[in-house]
Amino acid sequence: MSGIVAGTMVIAGLGVLNDVTVTQASAVWEMRALKPAARGAELFASAMRIGRDHIASSVYTLVFAYAGSAMTILLLASAYQRGLADIATTEEIGQEIVRTLVGAIGLVLAVPITTLFAVWLAPTRVVEQVTTRSAGRRAGPVGG
Repeated sequence: MSGIVAGTMVIAGLGVLNDVTVTQASAVWEMRALKPAARGAELFASAMRIGRDHIASSVYTLVFAYAGSAMTILLLASAYQRGLADIATTEEIGQEIVRTLVGAIGLVLAVPITTLFAVWLAPTRVVEQVTTRSAGRRAGPVGG
């Protein structure tokens, strides 16, 4: 049974984790394209400032999602007039609290790791598109 609980925690956080890592890597690549000569440390520091906002937004998303899924349990507890301490120590609410904490820890760890790999893998020079003078349009892919 504990394996199922662990599995639900992992699956629940994957969507948010995917969103954060993709947007963080994309931000690094865009910053590299804007300033190709930037040193790795400068790029990493700038990307981490963006990453802090990604983390905050995503943690709030996790908290709201898990709070929404626990709302029915809270309504039942309210109907039976149980105290907050009694509610917080129930298995269902405890699972939601643990899921939120695990998801938040995963996000906090994922952003700097993703940023580090993105800085390392982002190309250091950007190939400029060549403009053809005769046609007056940018050269692109064949047929484009």
